Amino acid sequence: MLIPETYEPRSPYTGIWVPMMTPFKHGDVDYDAASLFTHHLVDFGIHGLVVGGTTGEGPSLTPYEKARLVETVAASVPDDTPVVLGVEGTNTSKILNELTEIGDLPVHGYLVSAPSYVRPGQEGIYRHFMAISEAVKHPVILYDIPVRTGAVLQIDTILRLMASGDFPAIKACGLTTDRLKDLPTIYRLKVMCGDDQWMFRALDMGAHGVISASAQVAPRRFVEAYAMLEKYSADGAWKRFNILMPLIEHMFAQPNPAPVKAALALQTWCQEELRLPMTPVTADFRQELETVLAHMHALHHDDLLCADKSSK
Repeated sequence: MLIPETYEPRSPYTGIWVPMMTPFKHGDVDYDAASLFTHHLVDFGIHGLVVGGTTGEGPSLTPYEKARLVETVAASVPDDTPVVLGVEGTNTSKILNELTEIGDLPVHGYLVSAPSYVRPGQEGIYRHFMAISEAVKHPVILYDIPVRTGAVLQIDTILRLMASGDFPAIKACGLTTDRLKDLPTIYRLKVMCGDDQWMFRALDMGAHGVISASAQVAPRRFVEAYAMLEKYSADGAWKRFNILMPLIEHMFAQPNPAPVKAALALQTWCQEELRLPMTPVTADFRQELETVLAHMHALHHDDLLCADKSSK
């Protein structure tokens, strides 16, 4: 089954979003490859894109590279497809300076995490988000990822931020059942699951969408599963998500984004090139990954198309 022609996500912060990998070639950003890959993701139904996040090796990109990459991606999507820029760092003033250097971009918003490593308290986290929100012209998506930042964005802080600035959505990682029960009840807050392994459960419990690194490897299949859950049946959606679990597990078996880059290189979307401190996957793992993709009929561009045709 393919996605119904009339199917539309409910709002800008719903559906299957992808934190895009950044293609490199001989050490430089490959903007042509980024444009082609963006067209591919949108053609296969992806609802939103994050540029320059962790999966996109954002910390290794210069302000110029981030700006040009955003412009490249934004020029490759319809006007109604959200494109957001990933923002991270430990020093609020340095982040503000970089955003000033980058300038106004054709984005729908910014995906901003709490400062990593320094582990501020909730007041510091609140002021960090507010400072960034006040400095930019577009909405800020809160990014709660305790495993990387060492800090949890508390519910009271989220409510305080929503009362003070333009924070329409949250990407939530490190999810628990209690957290999933609480977040979707916050009025006007769109909840985007950031844990690929939890995506089905999160959506079933009220999350509005997902930001999934794995989805860029098999975009049509992830979008189909989401559409099934939204329009048809939880049982049918669960079967589709279950088929995707081996891929999801492999995407996080080694440090992200190395497995994503390896898979997309096997599909010929990019070179398997990363910037330090990230390194490619091991040879044994690459062979494992190739087997997983072949089993899913997702090893090459033509296989992806054939897989779609076979599901009609």
